[in-house]
Amino acid sequence: MKRGQRGGFEGAIPLILIAVLAIFLAGRFGLIDMSSVPVVGQLFPSPQMKVAVIGHASQDMRNLLTSEDFRVAGVVYVGDIDQKVVYKNVLNSFDIVILQGDPVCDRTARKTVADKVKAGGRLVVVQDACTRVSDDRAAIGWDIGIGSLGDVMPVIIGGVTHEFEPFQTTPVDGKFKIIGVDHPMFNGVKNFQFHSTVTGITSLNPKGNGEPLAFIDASSLGKVTAPTLFAIVESKGFVGGKTMYFAFDPATVAQEGSGRNMFLNTLLYLRGAKG
Repeated sequence: MKRGQRGGFEGAIPLILIAVLAIFLAGRFGLIDMSSVPVVGQLFPSPQMKVAVIGHASQDMRNLLTSEDFRVAGVVYVGDIDQKVVYKNVLNSFDIVILQGDPVCDRTARKTVADKVKAGGRLVVVQDACTRVSDDRAAIGWDIGIGSLGDVMPVIIGGVTHEFEPFQTTPVDGKFKIIGVDHPMFNGVKNFQFHSTVTGITSLNPKGNGEPLAFIDASSLGKVTAPTLFAIVESKGFVGGKTMYFAFDPATVAQEGSGRNMFLNTLLYLRGAKG
């Protein structure tokens, strides 16, 4: 190597070291995810994502969110939040919000959640969470009021209606089948036998911004009136955040290896997903 070439290389060493140090510090502080890089990944913990449930997490969901593999992946379950205390700025510190276990939410809570998604937040809605409002128990659906949850939902159940019960939640046995085979939430996941309860058997429909990702085929069992049931629908095209709707409690299929991986993949995907 000639003297000029050697000098140029030696002069570049400090810059290379600075770049390596910058990448190392960014990984250590979670600014970039280095946890999956071979060999060196073990030096970098997965970036944390704080997950809160508005309503009441099922015991299966609570067990899943606090499990060791979810913790190692960076999931921090901060607990349940009563919808009555959900006001402006209350949700600012949470990366992902899950609505589960309480079909009744007041208008303030519903608007606060919708505003968070519009501002870039990530939302998971499970079954019939927040489909009713406290001041009009006969009205059913997410599209109640102005600036409502319906603005950020990829599905509709019954619309705004005063029917007694426009949708059903029923036990279903069938086959979970993936539509979005290239979606990150299904990385390493295959179709599996499904045993859980499903909401919206006869009236759950994707909106124009909704992309169905999976369905449940119960046609061979003859236990429900509709042979094909939408299972997971994702919002598309939002400028801000993203909503993922599950017509079933995803934690109830966690005993299936595919089901467990699917929900962890979902949270990891939401952490970095675009609208």
